[in-house]
Amino acid sequence: MIALRFGVADLARTRFVISPLDHLMAGSARSGVHQGSGSRSERWWRDVRRHVPHRAVRFLDVVNASPIGVPDFMVADLDDVRRQLTDELDALLAVPQQAVEEDVAMFGSGPELPAALARLREDGSRGLREVSDGAWALFRSCLAPDWPDIRRALEADIAARARTAARSGIGEMLDSLHPKAVWRDEGVLECTLGELEGSYELGGRGLELRPNYFVERSIGLLAGPDRQSLLLHPIATPTAGPAARTPAADGLAAVLGPARARVLRTIARSACSTTELAQRLGVTPPSASAHAAALRTAGLIATRREGKQVRHTLTDVGHDLLLDNPPLLPPA
Repeated sequence: MIALRFGVADLARTRFVISPLDHLMAGSARSGVHQGSGSRSERWWRDVRRHVPHRAVRFLDVVNASPIGVPDFMVADLDDVRRQLTDELDALLAVPQQAVEEDVAMFGSGPELPAALARLREDGSRGLREVSDGAWALFRSCLAPDWPDIRRALEADIAARARTAARSGIGEMLDSLHPKAVWRDEGVLECTLGELEGSYELGGRGLELRPNYFVERSIGLLAGPDRQSLLLHPIATPTAGPAARTPAADGLAAVLGPARARVLRTIARSACSTTELAQRLGVTPPSASAHAAALRTAGLIATRREGKQVRHTLTDVGHDLLLDNPPLLPPA
């Protein structure tokens, strides 16, 4: 059990925060999510996984590197309660290398350290940039369409809990967050998180309460003497949330035509030669070459010679076009 000890200043500074980055991590974390569980995160991930851009891989690798969670530096520590994802990613990019190394060390050393975290430790600022870019790409492609609905559900939950605090006091509101968070009259919030034990004075900074649409059966806690303490908690059963994605017009196909849209998406999966492209598409090499030439002229792909072959890769312009026009989900 973890005991969070409140002083008068801590009660005065306890507040709700909505974090887009928290939701990206909770929604895309697959550890502990059982197939067929019917959880909100499983339903959402099943709905959006075909939209996940390749650029998001580094972020997803870090989020899913360990079943015990993510390094502390991945959880934004900001003063602004009305933060945007860009604010949180700026904070991530500003994390000192020493903090990265210290937080990663909590997950082990040597062979037992997850490869994604070891690589992040070694890559320094470049690694943080790739993780940040991946988070932004994942948000734009997958979470952004649902974020207004999720945010409304979060704000409704906050409003209901604020009414509880106004009617019955902050202690009653804290006690109602989750059965694993119990308020004691001596000014202590006792949080049960497996076998973890500890006691923390909040030190006048208060507690950030972070309602999370994708956290349903438990709570999450980050506490320590050198940073803002925060508690992730479920929201009450939402009256509304993200609607299932429904088929819509394929914007990329409307611009390029269905065939060249398919070619561009095929090259985006991995660089390939003209022969490999033809095999993936099930067309003749001359047809694949003609499509590639048109995309190259438009600046969407680049082609370089490697020995007797040429290799096609996506350009930044092509990547951005795909990011803004994710493929449609097939009909259920």
